[in-house]
Amino acid sequence: MSGIQKNIIKTLLLIALFMLSENMNAQTCCAAGAPIGSYLEIQTGDKRLFSFQFRYEYNNVNRLVENENRIENDPRTRYGQSFLWKLDFSLNKKLAFSAIVPFVHQSRNTISEQQSSFGIGDFSFITQYTHFKGRFRSLNISAGIKFPTGKTNHRADSQILLSPDMQSGTGSFDFIFRSSASKTFSSLPFLTSYASALFRLNGMNNDFGSTSTFVGRQFAFGDEVNSQIGARYLLTLKSGFLTPDIGLKIRWANHNLEQQQAAPNSGGYWLSLPLGVSFAPNEKKSIAFTAELPLYQKLSGLQITTAFRLGFQINYTFQKNKTDDILN
Repeated sequence: MSGIQKNIIKTLLLIALFMLSENMNAQTCCAAGAPIGSYLEIQTGDKRLFSFQFRYEYNNVNRLVENENRIENDPRTRYGQSFLWKLDFSLNKKLAFSAIVPFVHQSRNTISEQQSSFGIGDFSFITQYTHFKGRFRSLNISAGIKFPTGKTNHRADSQILLSPDMQSGTGSFDFIFRSSASKTFSSLPFLTSYASALFRLNGMNNDFGSTSTFVGRQFAFGDEVNSQIGARYLLTLKSGFLTPDIGLKIRWANHNLEQQQAAPNSGGYWLSLPLGVSFAPNEKKSIAFTAELPLYQKLSGLQITTAFRLGFQINYTFQKNKTDDILN
């Protein structure tokens, strides 16, 4: 068996390992904090790289679904916005690190009142290891931790505590594991296919809603598994490089936990279509626009879920000019 075949088998086995993990409690579509699953890839190079990124995402959460059936005429409206700042540091072509600081705005209108919250979300720190990287293929493995820095006691104008999914943070330590692989075809050097799998293990907030007279209650968002495949094509223009991107995303979530019991109307399966296009005038700067549309949703009970997502991202990268770096 050739070396290339062995590497392909390793990649498939690793992705399958993430796909087959069953004992996970997954974060549902209306969850506190900012979505970071599609924001974890870190650029690596032969020299030290620094990269600054800003990402804005608008999440329209106005799709009411009961099991597999969409319900019309829902009187509630909801949306979420996230503003993420990300700093990447690539030590060498094998090892890289990332820090993510989000700000989160949630808004929900009901028949009786309007609810909203805004604040810093949960800080995340990610480490990425590049198992192999060649001219036509690469495999990255990453792990990280999310710290409970976000606020969890937002209240409505009526002073009623907002539900956990309306808070800026989760109040728990969460763990993130991810693998991603990509391949460029020698016969089509501008076409790249990719696959990724993410496992997010969420901890427990043991005192949600605690006050001076109330000890609070236990609450945990479910862990989640995200898998995505797709392809991107590099187009060379006079003014830079244009890269359209299309994929297919599958997400599974288990029930939330309240007082160690499975919460009804939470968890399920989501199948969606992520789309994007990026433009880079040079190797240091780029801007990208993204969208995600639902294709199929099979949820547990009655849930309000994502109707569509829109976002854009700005990236700036610079490289340390040190030719004798012994770490490379």
